[in-house]
Amino acid sequence: MKTLILTGSPRKKGHIAELVQYLAERLDTEVELLSLDHRTDIKPCRDCRYCFSHAACCIQDPMQEIYKKLDEADRIVFAAPVYFYNIPGSMKAVLDRLQVYWAAIIRGDRPSVHKKGGMILVGGAPESPRQFEGTIQTLQYMLDDLGAECVDIVTMGNSDKEGLSEREDVKRKLEQLAEKLNAE
Repeated sequence: MKTLILTGSPRKKGHIAELVQYLAERLDTEVELLSLDHRTDIKPCRDCRYCFSHAACCIQDPMQEIYKKLDEADRIVFAAPVYFYNIPGSMKAVLDRLQVYWAAIIRGDRPSVHKKGGMILVGGAPESPRQFEGTIQTLQYMLDDLGAECVDIVTMGNSDKEGLSEREDVKRKLEQLAEKLNAE
């Protein structure tokens, strides 16, 4: 089993890194961390619709390696800070290129895959009920297109004032996510 954790945080030692490390230490699978930040070598989707008739993207860049990692993973976790109710631009550019997986549904040749997925989201603003809604919806669609059932979502608001060390509730949620991802 392999878990791929895609992170979109520009801060190498920020809250996302801390939460991802806490999760990774509790997973029973091989874990690969893939930072999507500063991936200026990934070109944006051009909506050329090549993938509507071909099982590939016509843009040849490092995204091909990410497709391979996604296909090989049994578990996929998206981890990102939330800026103004959405993911950072570097992660959004990569997600837009996941059009290839949506196009497989249109082509009618989407392989039957049953992966597990999850999300870890952090926001600096004080906790609020709707703080992560937009990001969750976007990432939920991405997991669906990848054939991954979202088993849990971990959110941590108020990160401008508190970190993981002050948030036992978030630690418990990460432990629950690990349990669900570890289950066969």
